Parts: sequence; C-alpha cells; structure tokens
Amino acid sequence: MREIIEVTKPTIKEFYTYKVLDSLPNWFEDKSAVVNYSIKSRETLFFISDYYNHTEGFISIKIHNEYSAEIYVMGVYEKHQSNGIGTKFLSAAEKHLTELGYKYLQVKTLGPSVECEFYKSTRLFYESNGFIPLEESQEIWGKDNPCLIMIKSLQ
Repeated sequence: MREIIEVTKPTIKEFYTYKVLDSLPNWFEDKSAVVNYSIKSRETLFFISDYYNHTEGFISIKIHNEYSAEIYVMGVYEKHQSNGIGTKFLSAAEKHLTELGYKYLQVKTLGPSVECEFYKSTRLFYESNGFIPLEESQEIWGKDNPCLIMIKSLQ
C-alpha cells in the first residue's frame, strides 16, 4: 500500500533528498546542486512515499510567507515515474498547505528556451497538475540555465 508520510527529522530529509536526486542524473547532473538541495531540504516541509516499505521519492516544500509556498525540490526514482506518485505528492502537499491557509504554490524548473526532453516532461507534468507558466528568467540560475517560474492557486 502506498502512503505519503510527513517527515520532520532534518537528517532523514537530507538523506532521502540526496539519495533520490543522486539517482536522477538526467535532471540533477550537478553534484554540488544535489548536495545543496539535500542540506537546504532539512528546513522544509517534507513528505516521502512509502510503498511496501520502499521509498519511491519525496517532495520538499519551502514556505515563503503567509500566502505562498514553493516546491523547493521533488524527486521520484525513475523506475517509479509515470505511476502517479508525483501527483500524489502534489495532492498531499496542496492539501496540507490549504489546511494551513496558504493561497499559492509555485515551482521553478528549467525553462523551455533550452531544449531538454527530461525537463519538457517535467513542465508537462506540472501543467497537467494545474500549474501555469508565469515567467522565464536568466537572472535566477544564470544564462545557461533559464528558470521557468510556474504558479498554481490553492483556492
């Protein structure tokens, strides 16, 4: 049975973030980024999936202010992708955030001005879950890594 479980212990958050992202080189080839995400995820709202005592992935949510939060990072082992687990993560996070009174959720991903089949599927995933593109910026991650900000209303 698949369960989405909130994790509160910082070391467990760091462990799962590193373990999952390190297994996804098509999305996270920069090892220093994997380390940074892992360390910073210690301070986020964090959920993992448990499927018969095996973790399929995680979602890490950063709170910005009393109105908005951000999917800081999400990772699903490649063998579990396209099985609905990402949608389950979003549903759990959105339900939790809505109960706490948040109104908006954003996510940052690689912008469409860079050709990449893996991030194209990521953008399509978010769009199919109600996110809309807000802005692409070269100022957040740099010229070679244009950042697409996507948003979703939680109301």
